This record gives sequence, C-alpha cells and structure tokens, in this order.
Amino acid sequence: MNDSDSPPQKYDFRKSLKEAHRYPVFEFLRIERFWTRPMASLVVRAVFRSRVMPDHLTWASFFAGLVGAAAFSGGSHASFIAGGIFVQVCSILDCADGMLARARDQCSDRGAFLDLILDRIIECIVLGALAAGAYRSTGSFAVLITALIAVALHFLQASIYYLLLLYRKDPRMGQLAELRGLFAFMIMFFSVLNRPHYFFYALFGESLIAVFYHVFRFFRPARS
Repeated sequence: MNDSDSPPQKYDFRKSLKEAHRYPVFEFLRIERFWTRPMASLVVRAVFRSRVMPDHLTWASFFAGLVGAAAFSGGSHASFIAGGIFVQVCSILDCADGMLARARDQCSDRGAFLDLILDRIIECIVLGALAAGAYRSTGSFAVLITALIAVALHFLQASIYYLLLLYRKDPRMGQLAELRGLFAFMIMFFSVLNRPHYFFYALFGESLIAVFYHVFRFFRPARS
C-alpha cells in the first residue's frame, strides 16, 4: 500500500490553520484551532480511504447549513438548539473539505471556488433564517431591523475584504475561515442560551468595525 493510500493517522490539522494577524482578536479567540479543525481532522481520518471526495464534503456542509436554517426559522428554544448544532456540523465539514483535498493532494481552483460560493450562499440563508427566528421569538421589530442591518454590514465587509485581496493580487482567498468558525460557534452559543438576537448585536459591532478597518487600510498612505 502506498503512503498516499494510508489514512493520515497523524494528520496535523495545524497545517490548515489560516493566519490571524489581520484580525488580532483571533489570536485569543481562535475557535478553529481548538474546536473546528480538530473535529474536522477526525472527519478526514474517517473518510480518507473511502470514495468520499472533497466536493462531497462541501455539499454535505451546504445541506447541513440548510437544515440548520430550517430549524432556526422555527423561532423556539428547541429549534435554536437544533439549528446551532447543524450550523456547527456545517462549519466542521466546511473545514474538512479543504483538509481532505490537501491530504490527498486533490486541490483545485474549481473546488476552492465552489467552497467560496456555497459558503456565501449558506451564510445568507442561515443568517436570514436566524433573523426570522429571532423575530418570531422576541416579537420585536427592532430586533429584526438590527439583524438585517447586521447581515448587510457583514456581507459588505466580506465584499470589501475580497475586493482588496483582488486589488493587491493576494492569492489567499480563504482567510475568513477563522471568522466563519467563530461565528458558527457564537451562533450555537447564543442559540443554546435562547438569545439569538445577541448574536446579531455582536455581528453588527464586528462588521461595522471591520468595514472601517478595511476602508482605512485601503486609503492609508503606502509606507515607503
């Protein structure tokens, strides 16, 4: 049996960690280092010798997110807990697809962009469903408006971030993995507490700061 056919029993998930220096807070809140990617490495070991392909995990992550979104829309405490669990599964599988591709040397541009596209779609669906569920739970129109503004700011800062990567010709298109892992954990945390609207307050603040941060980085004078 070739080494390439052997399951990565000593697979080092730390090799898949992204740099966190662009967001210093992740040096202290790196959920993907302590939870998401260690769990994803177990998935990689389990499927390494199977016919499961990285794209299969990408789609599995997407459908887990859809189930989580459907649960969130229920607006009850039980549905929030179920949604939070499925969003965690979505986040773990989202990490596992790239890790499996690298472990098997099956990386491709198509797979990378499929991952990015489905990530953006499922983020939109999950956050929209969570906003609807938070509104159903609280009955507060102010919560709904805050949630929608927070979601809009989140996608605005993500768009600016990727545009700046293109402007700088920076090939690192997956550097928001830490942010997605942290958000998935926060969603589950506040869902378990039956306070999903608190997540949107945090998202609003983080996204607003990130927008100003990225714009400042673009307009600040270049160092000589």
